[in-house]
Amino acid sequence: MKKILLLLVFVLISCSKDEANTNSEPDFTLPTITISNPTFSPAEFKFYGNVTSVGSGYSSRGFCWGLNINPIINNNNNQYLTEFTNTAGNFFLTKPYGTDFTPLTTYYVRAYVQANNGDVVYSENITFVTPPKMNLTGSAKKIHTTSLTLSGTVMVNQLEPILPDKKGFCYRTSSGVTVTNGQIIEMNTTDYATYELTPTNLLSNTIYYAKAYVREGASIYYSDEFQFKTAGAIGTSGGYIFYDKGEYSDGWRYLEAAPNNLTYNGSDKILWGCMGTAVNQTQASMGFGPSNTARIISQCSSANCAARLCDNYSINGLSDWFLPSDEELFAFYKSANNVYTIANASTSAKYFWSSTEFNNNEARILDAYDGYLWDYDKNYNLVRVRPVRRF
Repeated sequence: MKKILLLLVFVLISCSKDEANTNSEPDFTLPTITISNPTFSPAEFKFYGNVTSVGSGYSSRGFCWGLNINPIINNNNNQYLTEFTNTAGNFFLTKPYGTDFTPLTTYYVRAYVQANNGDVVYSENITFVTPPKMNLTGSAKKIHTTSLTLSGTVMVNQLEPILPDKKGFCYRTSSGVTVTNGQIIEMNTTDYATYELTPTNLLSNTIYYAKAYVREGASIYYSDEFQFKTAGAIGTSGGYIFYDKGEYSDGWRYLEAAPNNLTYNGSDKILWGCMGTAVNQTQASMGFGPSNTARIISQCSSANCAARLCDNYSINGLSDWFLPSDEELFAFYKSANNVYTIANASTSAKYFWSSTEFNNNEARILDAYDGYLWDYDKNYNLVRVRPVRRF
């Protein structure tokens, strides 16, 4: 009898265990997620994550950020982005740079997934710093002895309305320049387009420190400080460097004038040459002096024409001289004015030839005392020539 009772107890216990095993649910596994550094393009953040395992399933994923470590979702002190999906792999979400972010502020950010059981799984923390409200850059070009052109570029990073009042530049001869301790040149504005301004009355052959800036009410935004040096240094030839275009391109940056005017058979009065013959295709713009000179020489056989004399000129081992174009010749005058004396009021001592032809009988001429340019007979015999080189 005892044996029968024991057998029944064993059977009941065994059946109870089998039933329990049959009705139990499998263990729930949570998804896993990682995060990568966010990126920024104008007015937009892009956050990157990777769901490395979906586990037993999830319903949404995204990113949350805040000023303190371990930001979470559904918290009024933090912000977050969500998308509803359940796939594995890399993903990204974007957020406009608006009033939700403070400029130049460090934020903590985490990626997350919300599992099907309601649990939220977070990645590790990473940090990012929001960019300034706007980025400014400044540069110098068309540099003469006492003036130049400053160029400013503004890139607005935020989407919120911005109302500029003025754009400008501040500059001085030592670093650390601001609008309060340097000279300024500015313009009224209502936009952020690229702008150019021209400071004058600078010191020749002098290094300046400058910044571009934008005023918006009481706020002032600056570019990084940059440098430029005004023209006027003495070059290798012994003449002065009268122009700096601000950067090297097409094999050159600077223009240097010869130390003296040319002479031919004891006279400094030179003919342009080829009266009545059209050279054609000479240009007036900056940078065309060498090609103008080469074309004149190829079309004009006169031994004493201005272009050929410049091409044959040599001093201090330098032989790369040319007759300057219209604009190059004017830059020579502009830089010499109030710094170097290249002409006086006398009719016989103030005219210079350019390499820019006007027609069969005329070429462009400069009054280097008053700065006027006009067309004159190629055989006019009271004109000087100053060779120019570039490097």
